[in-house]
Amino acid sequence: MNVFAEATDTGRKPDPIQLLRAQLAAINVSDLSTRIPQPPGSGEIAQLTRIINHTLGRLEQAKASTEHALQRQRQFAADASHELRTPLAGLRVRLEEAQMHPRDIDLPDLIGHALEDLDRVQGIMTDLLLLARLGAAAPQAIQRVDLTDLIRTEIGRRADRHPVALNLADLVVVDAVPGQIARVLTNLLDNAQRHAASQVRIRLRRLVTHAELVVSDDGDGVPPADRERIFQRFVRLDAARSRDRGGTGLGLAIARDIATAHDGTLHVHQAAIGGAGFILRLPLSAPAA
Repeated sequence: MNVFAEATDTGRKPDPIQLLRAQLAAINVSDLSTRIPQPPGSGEIAQLTRIINHTLGRLEQAKASTEHALQRQRQFAADASHELRTPLAGLRVRLEEAQMHPRDIDLPDLIGHALEDLDRVQGIMTDLLLLARLGAAAPQAIQRVDLTDLIRTEIGRRADRHPVALNLADLVVVDAVPGQIARVLTNLLDNAQRHAASQVRIRLRRLVTHAELVVSDDGDGVPPADRERIFQRFVRLDAARSRDRGGTGLGLAIARDIATAHDGTLHVHQAAIGGAGFILRLPLSAPAA
């Protein structure tokens, strides 16, 4: 409805403010795509109309972003519920069988499987809490972190089934939350160890403005079509990321969220040794005064 045109057709001199008020009142809050027809000229009313339309556009974008965020939140809640339901259902079945046939039960086997299910539930809950806390770190938690030392320390704590070959530049320093960067390294190494055939490699180098950490394995790799999808929460590729190989389905999502929170990036490519190569880049710390 264009009340500017209607008022002109009747021969009455329109009141610009009343016309604007009528146009705004006609806009449906549930559909913010409507725009107010701009009157001719470049006077105050025309300028005000442009500002109103610009504001409506920003509100429409904000509404779309909010709806998208809510949809992602609902999907995440549904996925989390599904992931938690699976180990809990398995635990319940085993306990009900033990209750029905107590004399036929292998108690050590039952306890072992029950603990595996509980470990999975605990792992999912821990990862969900970390995802909720990401980005909430206090500024004082940011420290100068020598990635070279951090990598050597973390490797020294692990007992992996495949050896890890290191190629590390010295004194590669970034400003970061040490525990979160250690978590990224742990998640990438866990992923590489699950999918490697015989070897895992870590390379750390200093670029012009960024530190680059690459964790590679000689496994099956990640098809190009899936190289973004694997960073989504609870996503596993059908062949390479089945549940019997461990993981909560949140490790790579957590790693990328941590990288993003540190103004960095994380992506995957085809490694030189044949498998997946995960590349983490973080801004280098400014030289110490």
